[in-house]
Amino acid sequence: MHPVPPAAEGAVMIKRKHSAAMALAATLAVPAAVIPLSAHAASWRTCNGTPVKWGNTVNVHRNRCSIADSGIVNSAYWNGVGQWNSLSSVVDGFFVNGADDCSISHGDGQNEVGLVNRSVIDGNNGVTVLQLGVCFIGSNDIDEADVMIANDLSFTPQWGNFRGTTGRSTFVHEFGHFFGFLHEDAHDIMRTSPPHLLTGGAEPSTLWPSDSVGMNSLYGFSTSRPNLLPSALGVVGGVVQTLDPATTVAMCRGSSSTTRVYLGNYGNIGSGTFNLRVRLSTTSPTAGYSGSTGVASSFTHSLGAFSQGTYDLSFTVPMGLANGTYFIYHDMDQTGTITELREGDNSTVSAKKILVNC
Repeated sequence: MHPVPPAAEGAVMIKRKHSAAMALAATLAVPAAVIPLSAHAASWRTCNGTPVKWGNTVNVHRNRCSIADSGIVNSAYWNGVGQWNSLSSVVDGFFVNGADDCSISHGDGQNEVGLVNRSVIDGNNGVTVLQLGVCFIGSNDIDEADVMIANDLSFTPQWGNFRGTTGRSTFVHEFGHFFGFLHEDAHDIMRTSPPHLLTGGAEPSTLWPSDSVGMNSLYGFSTSRPNLLPSALGVVGGVVQTLDPATTVAMCRGSSSTTRVYLGNYGNIGSGTFNLRVRLSTTSPTAGYSGSTGVASSFTHSLGAFSQGTYDLSFTVPMGLANGTYFIYHDMDQTGTITELREGDNSTVSAKKILVNC
């Protein structure tokens, strides 16, 4: 657990005035107990009915003083901007400020990104300061955006069942504000406050369908593809929770149970039919994400563009499984038949484990 208590994600000079909604649901033919997610929206500010977004050349300047040229903070920075920009290629250039430039200035025409003391951003995990022109006649653009992230956050990638605050997800969240998006409180990265929603794989901090549908609405996608991703976390009663309880359940070989998982497609086209499975492994993440043995159930499924849902998947403990404590993995498109926007985010791990002892 990270020692810093959950704090609000912050944004400056943004007001909610407009939303573009898209119903997000899923239909699974084989597993039972489908739980569709309610409709929600990506939101942004408008001026005279036109979205306030980037319109001209966009350059991003990394603060080398606080974000080194390599390491986990650097990779968190690149993931943060890349999750959004890889969809639409809005940013024209990436630059690095001198190592002796340790301050972030507002209103200087430079879009700066760096880490700061938490006290500088009023105790928040992150703050994005937007400079907007006066909305008078016609449309209005974002003129400047400075992203500041609290320097006491952990930037180490977490397991997919981690429920808490991560600096990596804070980077993704604040870059959402950078591109013009407002807070939402559904299954998305733009939630007002942690815990953060995660997928699995080596880079679990990600966008979700309600985030990407906003990017598609404002800027359009550069490439039309699906992107499949599971999550062991979900929004239950307005709060991020593990979908399975964080417990260990004793089971005998041949006995059956269920595991609950979120499945989403944040791409702008449907996935077509893909394979889906529940897998049991004694290997912990992240190495366990790439396993192939201990398959406890297999399905086929498909997801439409920007769609998502929560499902109960049944599984049976294989008769040949040795005694031991097993992680429960959820794998989407494990055969790699779907060409996606992003790879490496097709598996996650449940908060629940099983103890095979009979």
